[in-house]
Amino acid sequence: MKVNWKNWMFILVLSLLVTGCLTQVKQEQPKTKAKTQSKPAKQSAIQKLGDNKMDVVLFLKQAEHQLENVYYAAADNAKGKSVIEDGLVFRELPKRFDSKDKITGYFGRFWSRPLAEAMYDNMTTKLVKEKVYVAIPRVDYPTLISVRNTTVQKNNGELSVTVEDVTDSSFASDRTLRYRLVRDQKTKRFEIKSRLGAYGNEQFQ
Repeated sequence: MKVNWKNWMFILVLSLLVTGCLTQVKQEQPKTKAKTQSKPAKQSAIQKLGDNKMDVVLFLKQAEHQLENVYYAAADNAKGKSVIEDGLVFRELPKRFDSKDKITGYFGRFWSRPLAEAMYDNMTTKLVKEKVYVAIPRVDYPTLISVRNTTVQKNNGELSVTVEDVTDSSFASDRTLRYRLVRDQKTKRFEIKSRLGAYGNEQFQ
């Protein structure tokens, strides 16, 4: 049987070309993956807290409204039930706030764990079928926090923040609040470690 060397040579060259292309693709895939993984995670404004006073002001404003947000969620829960006990109306919270862990976890976005739990303990709550109901308080603590009445000092990575005239003089005589902000070791985000001042302190004791 005669062997057609031209055909064999053509098949051999074609095989080598295909093998070479596949090897090159396999070699390039890990490089592409490695480049994707090496991209640094983007830091949020909260992680960069302290570089800009306005970031600190916005952070504290949000923190001081966490309790109000939970109360508002109860008031706005159209499908929620109500229970009356000892003259108090307890309103059902929506699903995202229907347990202690969910509420303290929400507070924990800004406040340290002890402060988040103190905030929850100072709420007037009631468990109904393992769900949290809350009585909305009749007293509020409006705050005014801006770059004009706030000073920020940074020391060893911690932030000491002082807010003067945090409310109107008709609400309180002592109107100065002092915050200490530190980084959480696990999340690397800032949290409020302490809040000193008479105004609104009942919510954090």
